[in-house]
Amino acid sequence: MLGLRLSPEQEAQLTRYAKSVGRPKSTVARDWIMDRLERESLREEFRRQAASLARAVTPGEQAETDAATDEWLRALDAEDGGYDWGPNGPPL
Repeated sequence: MLGLRLSPEQEAQLTRYAKSVGRPKSTVARDWIMDRLERESLREEFRRQAASLARAVTPGEQAETDAATDEWLRALDAEDGGYDWGPNGPPL
């Protein structure tokens, strides 16, 4: 069991939102809490995995990976003339 203290403004905002989606306030709050816990859990797992990978890769291996990536990017630049397509990709 969990009790939450909200200011009157926060309570009113939650009430309005819950009504707009047709769900009880407790369900909305529970879903938000569980969603946040899941996201935080995933973030922590990503941090652990990244740290593990960082420990597993030697500086020499990282240099090789960086060199291979640079070579691949140079090949792509040679193919498209080095044009930066931006976030939307090439024109259709």
